[in-house]
Amino acid sequence: MTAVTSESSGRPGVPNEKLKDLLEEAGWRPESLARRVNAAISAIHRENRQIHQKTPYRWLNRGEVPHAPVPEVVVWLLAEATGRDLTFDQVWPRGASRTSLLLPADHRFDLPWDAGGLLRLLEEWSRPMLTRRTFMVVSGTTLIRHAWQWSEAPVPVLTSAAREGDRVTAPMLELVDDIVARCRRLDERHGAAGAAFVADQFACVSRLLRRSRYDARTGRRLTFALGQLAQTSGFMAFDSARDGEAQRWYLTGLRAAHAAGDRALAASILGLMSNQAMEIGEVGDALQLATAAQEAASRAPSTVRALIAARSGLASAAAGDLATFQRLREQTLNLLERAKDHGEAAPNWAGYVTRAELDAIAGRGMVVLARRMPTHRSRLLAEAQGLLRSRADTDPSGEPQRSAFRHGAWLGVAHAQAGDLDQAVGAARRAVDRLPGVTSARSVGLLQRLGRELAPHARRSPDVKSLLQDLERRLPQ
Repeated sequence: MTAVTSESSGRPGVPNEKLKDLLEEAGWRPESLARRVNAAISAIHRENRQIHQKTPYRWLNRGEVPHAPVPEVVVWLLAEATGRDLTFDQVWPRGASRTSLLLPADHRFDLPWDAGGLLRLLEEWSRPMLTRRTFMVVSGTTLIRHAWQWSEAPVPVLTSAAREGDRVTAPMLELVDDIVARCRRLDERHGAAGAAFVADQFACVSRLLRRSRYDARTGRRLTFALGQLAQTSGFMAFDSARDGEAQRWYLTGLRAAHAAGDRALAASILGLMSNQAMEIGEVGDALQLATAAQEAASRAPSTVRALIAARSGLASAAAGDLATFQRLREQTLNLLERAKDHGEAAPNWAGYVTRAELDAIAGRGMVVLARRMPTHRSRLLAEAQGLLRSRADTDPSGEPQRSAFRHGAWLGVAHAQAGDLDQAVGAARRAVDRLPGVTSARSVGLLQRLGRELAPHARRSPDVKSLLQDLERRLPQ
């Protein structure tokens, strides 16, 4: 992590009049700015590094620019104080070097779980004050408390805070619902390729909530749409291996789902957070988040409960808990059967939850378990191959292509671990063929891992050697 020092970079000599004017507008002396910078750095980086109270005089009088992350902290503080969306160049000399400012994923999430807290959070999302923010993954108590706080807070009644502005009409709500569904399909078909577009739609719905006029019922619909867009954006960020950003989206989606009074959507988001924690090696967090997801889904439609059970199984697999994994697998199948027998409709956002998808999730879990349990390895890998195959073999013109790409890569890994080189090569080639239409950094990472596992066999297998050459040529580095 970047240390905070009083050293400076840039071209000193010319006074920084822009910074001087902004300090006057904020009503701050240089010493006051120094104290605020120190407090912010301590909160962001969890470190007690300090700049001297007189250091800002050098920025003002000599035009010096401090080392990262101080310059962007100053931009952020002054933007907050003046109520303006300041850019880096509006504070510091043009050409000054800038680096990303690291913030924890739950930065400024210490807000009440009421309507005002959500609107304040959305206002924070709307401010491009820190032009190159990089969010750090949070874990342990810092993360888990968010997973339980929402369930204890009453569902807020969200009505318009704006006295002026256009009223949200029924046709506008229909348009929002259509956009949300299209964003979801964009993810299912192309993976993270449309992340910027989905984030823009989140900003549009956020703006409606902050600036338009609407009643409580409309507020619920808008926050429900917002939660779905945050969930989609979160998974796109996760699939792009931007884990801190994904956590921030998920935590925002959890707030929106709570405001919408939709526990099923909240459960889905918690399940995704659990899967992310498992992927990055935070197994304890994954298990706790899985428990929170199951509790949130306790009264949800059977299809949603089946999804949560399947996702929770991944956490159990990472923990090497075969008994719990098997229990959750059986629960998944029973819930799917119940939904079918009773004709229970799944929420629109859960339309992708099919037997093939939940089988594929279980197949991933079995590949993970096979690494943890050598005595069960052969049986687990054989079952995993059968469960992964249906989704991995999705028609190239069908949906969901992103899931087919990802689980095709997992199928290749399962075959490789079972020692079936021909099948591993075939699965890898089918997965790579989807690459032009699907963006998924994590799936690419799986294929690269598969390539490393197959590499020792390249000398005696021309097919493996040819595959490795194709992977090197076709996979993004």
